[in-house]
Amino acid sequence: MLTKKQAEIIKNDVSKGSVQLAVMLNALSDTGRLKIFRLLTKYEDLCVTDLANVLEVSVPAASQGLRIMELSGLVKKERRGQMICYVVARDMPLVRALQRIVTGVHVTAKDSR
Repeated sequence: MLTKKQAEIIKNDVSKGSVQLAVMLNALSDTGRLKIFRLLTKYEDLCVTDLANVLEVSVPAASQGLRIMELSGLVKKERRGQMICYVVARDMPLVRALQRIVTGVHVTAKDSR
């Protein structure tokens, strides 16, 4: 049986990053946002209008999805002249891990055909 100190150590360990991970996974739980994240993982130079065109959605719909992803910490906004573009927040280890998962799922799904 765990001592109180051991239980506290384990509790603190499991809590680290759990809230942030839950927020990011929630942002990716929508199929449209997941597609955007996958596109930004593979193609770095896509702006809002590009994403809207590729996904065949309105610019406001793409912008809303990107805003949710930005608030979750998955992506960062960049202004390029009059264009608003987003890049994956690769400086965060948790985001890089999610990128590997998304990329791996893509490869696995492709291989299973």
